[in-house]
Amino acid sequence: MLPELRVLPIESVFLHEEYELERLLGISQKIKKEQKLKNPPIALQINENKYLILDGAHRTSSLIKLNCKRIVVQVVNINQVSINSWAHHVPNDELLIDELKNNPGIELSAQKQVNSLLASIHFNNNVFYLYNKNSSISNISGKVSKWKEIVNSYTDKYEFKRIHNNEVLPVEGITFKYPALDFNEIVRIVESNLLLPAGVTKFSLDCGRVLNLNIPLSFLIREDLDQDNWDELLNDWKSSVRLYTDPIYLCEA
Repeated sequence: MLPELRVLPIESVFLHEEYELERLLGISQKIKKEQKLKNPPIALQINENKYLILDGAHRTSSLIKLNCKRIVVQVVNINQVSINSWAHHVPNDELLIDELKNNPGIELSAQKQVNSLLASIHFNNNVFYLYNKNSSISNISGKVSKWKEIVNSYTDKYEFKRIHNNEVLPVEGITFKYPALDFNEIVRIVESNLLLPAGVTKFSLDCGRVLNLNIPLSFLIREDLDQDNWDELLNDWKSSVRLYTDPIYLCEA
């Protein structure tokens, strides 16, 4: 059975995080060259006319860049979603720590205050905690702004690697860990027209992913929705769908 697929107006889907320009350009060029979107983004409906993209921010942004009028998404429900965060590992550079210490809006402390934590830094067997010095942590705009400052302090200057929050930390270098947001906080961010920094929030999905749909770009970009064309696409996908239950090992090197 094919998981739920919906064709939506492009303006009804919303992102919760920023995109990385280099990735956006690469993906949009690939879609334009191949004239198809291979895999649909995964979305969660948060109200009658608004869907949150959980996986596929760069594919979605690429379709917007290509002036598509609609998007095909795989819709999941909240019970299939868990929220965590990525940690970021940066090459060892103590200048980065000094920059954060000298930021007038950020407090760096060895003491942990759980309710106002922006991030923790792990380096040289020490742990430091970063807090928003000027704004209340309940101010979502202030929190997001400072979060971006922290992430941009290294993503603009250094190569970094995303790692799982619970994995053993590398001995060398600096690792930034971020607290996981809950679903209501993410909805508040979306409703406030704010974007989190790219590559921090991690959604885990307890559902099968639909792959290799090869959605024609012509269907997504045309002015009017061709319902007959959509029904035909759905029937083709249903007749060719195959569920794999065996584990898959994916090499991302």
